[in-house]
Amino acid sequence: MKTLQTISLTAALLLIYTLSLSGQKLMKLDDDLKANSTPIEARLRGFSIVSKYEFSPYKIVSGKAGWGTSRSRKNSLFSETYTESKSKSSFVFTISDKDTIKVNTTTSTKFSENEGKFLFGDMTTLDKSIDNYVALISPASDTTAWKMILVSSSGAKVEGKFKSEGVLSNDITNIQIKAIKQWEDGKTATFKMICGYGFFIDDKEIAAVQSNDFSARKFVWLRNDLDEQLKSILAAASASIMVHTLEAESQ
Repeated sequence: MKTLQTISLTAALLLIYTLSLSGQKLMKLDDDLKANSTPIEARLRGFSIVSKYEFSPYKIVSGKAGWGTSRSRKNSLFSETYTESKSKSSFVFTISDKDTIKVNTTTSTKFSENEGKFLFGDMTTLDKSIDNYVALISPASDTTAWKMILVSSSGAKVEGKFKSEGVLSNDITNIQIKAIKQWEDGKTATFKMICGYGFFIDDKEIAAVQSNDFSARKFVWLRNDLDEQLKSILAAASASIMVHTLEAESQ
């Protein structure tokens, strides 16, 4: 039997998805990035172990899952369950069907749930979930690899319910990754969820990815004046976030 929380969450996600079909919103961007970029729609080309997103001229052409582990323990006294899981995956990312980037990912998640009995049945509440996502981005044409770390948290004990931040770095250039919770009309996303992420250098937004709106439509923005190599790295990082987001939403 489904818990009340599961039923409520399913209904909420269905509502969000239905609204997304009736009118697609774009998330809020820095004015300078908005004026110097064009939204590129990312489409999901079929289903596989790793989601094959394509946003011209970038696309994921193949992918595979690695090992995965999971373990749980329960505190019967306080009706709490603690779970830890780890998994790995990789995918091949191409630019104009020529240049290739290999991406290896590792996900480590810890979360706790609290069970309680109510008048209409049992209810399970997510107290806190911490998700550590690491993507190693290695261009075939360059010996310099980039590392992206994205740390996300959610749950009843998390301020604002959803938080996420990260960094993309090659040990020379450090790019901050910040969660965006507003649409371009200034309205906050439903349930204060994360719409997507912006990539920043010295507080200047240089790229962005709209990934978390429970819609089939995703978007990527890359500043027009960036060099092609950096655009490719940012595109691969954006694809990594979209892949991870879809995996997290499906769990």
